[in-house]
Amino acid sequence: MKIIVIGHGMVGHKLVECLAQDAAHGLDITVLCEEPRPAYDRVHLSEFFSGKSADDLSLVEPGFFERQNVLLKLNAKAVSIDRAAR
Repeated sequence: MKIIVIGHGMVGHKLVECLAQDAAHGLDITVLCEEPRPAYDRVHLSEFFSGKSADDLSLVEPGFFERQNVLLKLNAKAVSIDRAAR
């Protein structure tokens, strides 16, 4: 089964983590992320101005997508969904 996750914020990433646990059961997961970076901690974003780096704020462990065989498409904006065509 192919699953496309639209959006890669905190909730989107948690969904991907949960789905990836079932990926061994034949799930093909693609994530569309409009931003140029994977999910980051928006709650603590102000800490960026206090010296934290973008990597410090990342919610994604290095190598997560490769290990889980999840395709992440950065700078990929979904503009519509054709539910009938699936």
